[in-house]
Amino acid sequence: MQKIGSFWRGRFSEWFRRRSSLLIPYDASKGPFFSSRVPFLILLALSLVGCFATAFLTYRHIVLVSNTGGVPDSALCRSHGSINCDAILLNDYATLFGYISSASLGFMGFVFVLWLVLNALFNERMRKTSWVFLIVYFFAAIGFSWYYVYVMMFEVDYICTWCLVVHAVNLLSLIVVLWVSIRKKKSFLLKEISTLGERVYFIGAGLIICLLTLSAATGIEKSQVLEDVKIKYEELANDPAVVAAVLRSSPTYEIPVSAADPVFGAESAPHSLVFFSDFQCPVCARTEDYLKKIVNANPGVLNLIFKNYPLSIECNPGVLSDLHPKACPAARAAYAAFILGGAKGFWAFGDRLFQNQKRLKDNPWMDFAMQLKLDTGKFQELLAPDSEAGKKIKDDAAMGIKLKLNSTPQVFFKGKRIPENFRGQFMVEALDELIKGEHPELKDFQLKRP
Repeated sequence: MQKIGSFWRGRFSEWFRRRSSLLIPYDASKGPFFSSRVPFLILLALSLVGCFATAFLTYRHIVLVSNTGGVPDSALCRSHGSINCDAILLNDYATLFGYISSASLGFMGFVFVLWLVLNALFNERMRKTSWVFLIVYFFAAIGFSWYYVYVMMFEVDYICTWCLVVHAVNLLSLIVVLWVSIRKKKSFLLKEISTLGERVYFIGAGLIICLLTLSAATGIEKSQVLEDVKIKYEELANDPAVVAAVLRSSPTYEIPVSAADPVFGAESAPHSLVFFSDFQCPVCARTEDYLKKIVNANPGVLNLIFKNYPLSIECNPGVLSDLHPKACPAARAAYAAFILGGAKGFWAFGDRLFQNQKRLKDNPWMDFAMQLKLDTGKFQELLAPDSEAGKKIKDDAAMGIKLKLNSTPQVFFKGKRIPENFRGQFMVEALDELIKGEHPELKDFQLKRP
């Protein structure tokens, strides 16, 4: 078993050498090599500890700045008292240039050290080059460590124990590097035996790995921060107090309503929702369904008034393209059902249009009319663009143009346009606020939720 393990380690080392030397044959007789594997194994162990510590601090920093969750306290990392990792991670010193966290930078550094050590372990010819980079790296790293230890002691008055682990790893690694360098100082005078391909591969791949590590850590942090900002914006935008302020400060529109408009619910209801819709618009179908549920939950209090705003140039000069080419004939067909069958006929016909939007390209108007037992002769006449139904659709579209509509669905209440992000329970809260704003005596008024 031991011979098999040695065989595969040898094969892997040979493969690694060939890849790193760009397929230049490896000749083991070109030694002597700088040092044995022992110093590199010690640095491997230390760098793994450093990687774990900096990865944990990077993760904790991401969680803290993005408010996406919480990390429980541990013996080495607390969120209170003088031993307080969170206070260190959230202070101004923890971010370089206002963008890169020092924890991410440290994680990148230890990944680079791992790269150096692994190269040296599997390719003896790279040990001298790796050691030179290790000397340079740990002298730079210990400078950062002294700086952050000073910050902890004299600037922020908090101690981050995981940070101290990182600084201890840097110090121990520097001691190992210096000790071996002093003992092997004559080896630095030996001729460089690594090939050009090995050095190019070693430096290029190392830089790429470092940049990818730093970019990934920073990218994850920034994406989480943006997501947190988005969530906070949505919470703020849907806060009842903010909703009330936005609606009260928004323009108030005059929207004429007459007996020519289809009404869902009691016509005598004191509060009316005005709904501009398009029968070829999928969102309009879902919005109408929810508006009907609100009206049904508040009988005698609310009703729904339907107005057309087809997104088609055939009957609406306010749009620039034929986004919904069947919206105009569908609107005329639904209004023809209103003329012949009243509000009941209109809503039944409209339900069929919304439920069969994929069939609208086949002009199923007569089929729906026959299903509702409408007068098909008169219905056919009302489908013409210059008919009574056609004129009503154009009048609604003209009103939408005056209101500067550019999309559907659009909902108005008390002359105020309900913003598109006010949907679901937030829409009902907006309606509550508008009713209370018009009737201060109803300060405890609240609509029933569907």
